[in-house]
Amino acid sequence: MKQNYLNVKFTCHLLQQILTALNAQESILKTIQVDKWGCHDDFIYSEILQNYFLDLLPSERKALMHIIRETINSSTKAYADLLDDNYLCYEDFNLSENNIDDIIDQLEGDDSDCS
Repeated sequence: MKQNYLNVKFTCHLLQQILTALNAQESILKTIQVDKWGCHDDFIYSEILQNYFLDLLPSERKALMHIIRETINSSTKAYADLLDDNYLCYEDFNLSENNIDDIIDQLEGDDSDCS
């Protein structure tokens, strides 16, 4: 009987570990310049994220390193393609810390000004 080594629970565990680390280091990661071809070394993993995985087994850490590398490379390429196509829904315009509805209200102005 063949063993199926795809374990969804294990995969979800690894992805959750990555999500936690990325969210925790978001401010640092935003400052790193990665071109549209990705970051082919393991700098982001080894210098920024590895401390989140110290309590994991070596095989788990190795899998995380490969997943993070592929995620960065694939997502930067896809994001570059989206920008080339003027698909800007992921852009952070940093207009203010206001809610988007507040920004829209400010741009529309007060209805009493229209009389």
